[in-house]
Amino acid sequence: MGYFPKEWLVFFYDPPNHEWYHRFRKNGMAHCGAFAYYPKKDKWLVVEHIHRRLDLNIIDGSEVDQMMAYILQHKGVILKCKTFRHKWRLFQAAWLREHSCVTVIMRVLGINRLIITPYQLYKYLKKQGCKKWDL
Repeated sequence: MGYFPKEWLVFFYDPPNHEWYHRFRKNGMAHCGAFAYYPKKDKWLVVEHIHRRLDLNIIDGSEVDQMMAYILQHKGVILKCKTFRHKWRLFQAAWLREHSCVTVIMRVLGINRLIITPYQLYKYLKKQGCKKWDL
């Protein structure tokens, strides 16, 4: 079938069309998503949870450059992260969390923690050794 990426570029930014709850989030941290590169196909996978739907897109490098520039123009930051190997617990408190961009990216990275906001995810990733990615 192929392989699952072991490294991701996780992005955080403020989208221009704010949802009502964005005003309660930290500046530059209202939304998150992730990119992964597939060298065999020279393509990128983009994963986002937008307006209650999961968006998966396969794009070229030039489109990634445009998306990264857009993210940075909207107070964004991009982190380079490896996937995690957390021990999974039977009780994950999933019913406590919102189904959001944060939950989707946590699942992609293999994170099993009670993290609700993009800023909490950002702080957790930094603490785990993820480094800032610059163009």
